[in-house]
Amino acid sequence: MPRKEPPYGLRWGNPRVVNARDMPVRLVVTDMDNTMYSWVDYIVPAMEALVAAVCQATGFPRIKVVQSLKTVYSKYESNEYPFALQESTIYAEFPEFGSFDKLIIEPARMAFAEARKKYMKPYKGVISTLEALKERKIPVVALTDAPRNPAEQRAKRMGFDQFLGSLYTLPGFQLPASPEGQTLVAPDILQKEERGLYRAACDVIELPRDYEKPNPRGLLQICQTWSVDPAEVLVIGDSLKKDIGVAREVGAIDCWAEYGTYVSLEYRERLDIISAASVTRRHAASVYESGQLPLKATHVMSSFSQILDVIDEAR
Repeated sequence: MPRKEPPYGLRWGNPRVVNARDMPVRLVVTDMDNTMYSWVDYIVPAMEALVAAVCQATGFPRIKVVQSLKTVYSKYESNEYPFALQESTIYAEFPEFGSFDKLIIEPARMAFAEARKKYMKPYKGVISTLEALKERKIPVVALTDAPRNPAEQRAKRMGFDQFLGSLYTLPGFQLPASPEGQTLVAPDILQKEERGLYRAACDVIELPRDYEKPNPRGLLQICQTWSVDPAEVLVIGDSLKKDIGVAREVGAIDCWAEYGTYVSLEYRERLDIISAASVTRRHAASVYESGQLPLKATHVMSSFSQILDVIDEAR
């Protein structure tokens, strides 16, 4: 059970900074997108496959489909909001949900899922490192700015949930409904949701929306729940501002996943077409930090597995 007060005299908004070298690592807190896997490398082809499927089903030009979907994705700040089509202007032209679901949503959903399955892979060394940390009895907690639904699904699909002590996310999506109250979700999805098939093996905790990084309160809550001083926590992430900045603010050991910042010019251009800027800032903030270097990280990683070296050095 969480303690009523943070340990070691720590108080919200006024963290006590302790030299990280004075204590061993008792907890690893990791970002997910572009730290454990490349969000850019799978979201671009997955979104392109979805758009192509919608264009084929409707005969609409690509620009119309892309801009209609970007409006919805921008609203929810996620390219994996699963009900974007039924909330888009496209649905307004086909207001009967049953046929719209079967002829447009279902093939688009399948196209997205197939591309995601092909391209969404853990970075090399992630799974083996999680296994090594489990053997060392060092718990790992994921702290992501993604909404609960897609974050939980990604952890489950790539098997991270088997190794995580818990997963902290932003609030999940609500099911969409028509003005008349009809739930605009396919029956098979509702049935899977009721049976818990989308649930991860680890605990999933939704943080308030205003806890999004670089707000340090999410990390502080994790420290409180796990009864550790921030100086005993290793934080790894690809964003200097959102991950390294938060670690520095609370006095944790900061590790920059520099490998997660490498995005080709081609993929960056394709991402700009299909992803709203607000979505990219949330899931790939380091894309906007290129060349800025707002902070200098204590540890710079060329692979996820190097956190084991940092832990050994801290002993």
